[in-house]
Amino acid sequence: MKDIIKKYNKHKLFSNVNIVLASLVLAIWINIFLVDWTNVWQSIKTSVLNSKTAEKKSDLSIENVDWYLYVVANKNVSSVSTLSLSLTYNPENVVVWEVSSNLWDIVNLTNTPWISSIILTSEAISDINIWDKLIKIVVNKSENKSENLNIINANFKDTNDEQFLLSTSGITF
Repeated sequence: MKDIIKKYNKHKLFSNVNIVLASLVLAIWINIFLVDWTNVWQSIKTSVLNSKTAEKKSDLSIENVDWYLYVVANKNVSSVSTLSLSLTYNPENVVVWEVSSNLWDIVNLTNTPWISSIILTSEAISDINIWDKLIKIVVNKSENKSENLNIINANFKDTNDEQFLLSTSGITF
């Protein structure tokens, strides 16, 4: 009886090793043939500090250029009839002096503390190109500390009056 148990335990050990080795070979084969082999060593790194992350840009963002803040398009959008967005900020330290645009007519719906709602309209159907500076914003800070200016509720209507949401990001200045 003991001989049968020893034989079974030996067989079980060999079958487990075979399964582990087969799994390892399959994983390496998938990595080589299905995943890009050129960056294997970069992909194998497990350190969070050494990992590469790609920056994803939103559709609209705010950039600081020559002491002015600009709402910049990061994607191409065609056949835009209206564009609406809201700017949020801290009114205790930030004063929005001017909101203007060379490309669009601006309708400033509300300019209450904490939020400014803006609609951009155009007589002719417009296309928004990547890197277009849609809005120029002149702000003044009363204290020399970091503040945030964010875009919320951004969307546009196309020529068929369909409304589309846009992703947004703000700025700390």
